[in-house]
Amino acid sequence: MSGVMHRRGAAYRLAVVLPALWLTLLFAAPFFIVLKISLSETAAAQPPYTPVFDVSAGWQGVRDFVSALSFGNYATLLSDSLYVSSYVRSLQIAAVSTLILLIIGYPLAYSMTRAPRGVQPFLVMLVVLPFLTAYLIRIYAWMNLLQPEGLVNAVLMAVGAIAEPLTWLPSIP
Repeated sequence: MSGVMHRRGAAYRLAVVLPALWLTLLFAAPFFIVLKISLSETAAAQPPYTPVFDVSAGWQGVRDFVSALSFGNYATLLSDSLYVSSYVRSLQIAAVSTLILLIIGYPLAYSMTRAPRGVQPFLVMLVVLPFLTAYLIRIYAWMNLLQPEGLVNAVLMAVGAIAEPLTWLPSIP
């Protein structure tokens, strides 16, 4: 019995750890790319930022890369009044937006939790419905792009990739 529970516990841990690692990777990779760009100097070359990380140089390449990073961009941000005022204004807008959403959201959420059980799904639907509307609009846009007379087929026929329109969505005549 304990062996079954141990295997089941490992499966549960794996079900939690794998998505957490995946989300961490999807968050960390873009974050470190943006951090690297912010600590780099612009260059009129390919890639457009220096220093370039050289994997083949080993640990010496890592040391050279890290030593060439600079906080000059941050110094420029703090020394230019235009950047500072833009940043302060952005923080003010974010604070006011957050405050407005908290003033509206918390009473709404509280009233939804205190509503009768039979009404709660309807109230949740009223909150979710605007998101579904945006999703539906995107679906209709894709349908227009992928129809036989749509933009995708027109471009592919114009460049000579296809001779006649393709049927991307079988439900559209």
